[in-house]
Amino acid sequence: MYNAGRMGWWVVALLAVVLAGGLYLLEQSYTAGEPSTSVAATSTNAIAHPALISDLYPPYPGVAWGASSPEQVTISTTTYAGASISAVATTSTMDPGSAFMPFDAYYEKALTQLGWSVDNTLAAGGPMGGQTGYRKAGAVILARFSVVYHTNHADAPSECPCDVTLSLFSTR
Repeated sequence: MYNAGRMGWWVVALLAVVLAGGLYLLEQSYTAGEPSTSVAATSTNAIAHPALISDLYPPYPGVAWGASSPEQVTISTTTYAGASISAVATTSTMDPGSAFMPFDAYYEKALTQLGWSVDNTLAAGGPMGGQTGYRKAGAVILARFSVVYHTNHADAPSECPCDVTLSLFSTR
């Protein structure tokens, strides 16, 4: 709507994207008849989300990923500080393996090509989820999945359909 003398704007959501080196806040503006997008602010304590290790980008395709956030993961007696990012859950699947097995294979291939090694001391698994751990030059990556099973009634065992969430974690 050009030259209308007045313009209404509705802010539906704040747009943030992860770029190399951190999180940037983008600003949409309208100047001299031309809309433009520019970097309004770089990472600060108020909006800081640590970036995942760059070897994880681009994230596994075919799912929607959220923004990364700080996390601490304790495995045995060691606590790792870093960032994590989760995908929107694949809902009501009848085969949870079809959701997480390609994800595991994707990162195993991509990370080993980049010099990461599988570290079985970081592995975890069970009927409700699992993770594969990787190490390279003192850094850690965890490729994880979790499963939420649905039941038909209170006496039924956990069973499909189920929801599967994929997530990634990396140390700083």
